[in-house]
Amino acid sequence: MNSQVASSSVQSVGGSVIAALRDATRSRHAQLGASPAMSRLFDAAYTIPEYRSHLGRLLGLFEPLERAVACAADPADPIRTLDRSGALREDLAIMGATESETDALERCRWLPPIEPAGLYGYAYVILGSMMGGKIIVKRLRTVLGPAASFHFYGDGSGRSEALWSSFRLDLEERGKDNVDAICATAVEIFDAYATWLSEPHRGVGNS
Repeated sequence: MNSQVASSSVQSVGGSVIAALRDATRSRHAQLGASPAMSRLFDAAYTIPEYRSHLGRLLGLFEPLERAVACAADPADPIRTLDRSGALREDLAIMGATESETDALERCRWLPPIEPAGLYGYAYVILGSMMGGKIIVKRLRTVLGPAASFHFYGDGSGRSEALWSSFRLDLEERGKDNVDAICATAVEIFDAYATWLSEPHRGVGNS
C-alpha cells in the first residue's frame, strides 16, 4: 500500500523528490501534529513531569530506530550522526532522570524495517522534526520556564537549517532512483511515531 502511495505521488509532482515526499506524508504529518501527545505540548497547563514522560517515550522510539538506521547505512553516511536519542538522554538527565531510570524506559520493538534505499525517507522525518521543534520550544519555554531542557526540540545554533539545506540538495541529486522506497519509509516512520505516542506508558521516575 505504501509503495502505491509513493508512486502516485511521484506522478503527480513531475519527478521532484521532496515534493513527492511531502505529498506522500502530508496526511501522516497532520495526524501526528494533531495527536493528543503532540497537541498537549501547546497546552497552557502542561507540566514538567508530563514533558519528562513525553521525552522518555520519544527515547523509546528513537534509540531502536537509530540502531536500525545504523545497520542499514554505510559507516560513512552522515545520516548516522543525527543523534536524536543522545539529545533526549541529555534533556532527561538535566531534568533529574537517573541513568537507571532512563535505561528502564520501554523501547519500541515493532519498528518498520529500514532498507538502504529508503534512508532518505528517515532523514526527511528526522530533519523535518528538528525544523519544527523550534516552534514547540518557543511555546514550552513560556509554559515550563527555566527548569525544562530543550536539546531535542531546540536548535539555537542554526544546525537544523544547514542540515536541511544540504539534505534537500543531496535528495534531489541522489534520491530519484529510489523515490518509492524513500516515500514508503517516511510514511512508515510517521505511522510508527504516531502509534508509539498514542499507546499508554509510564513516565520517567514513575512505577
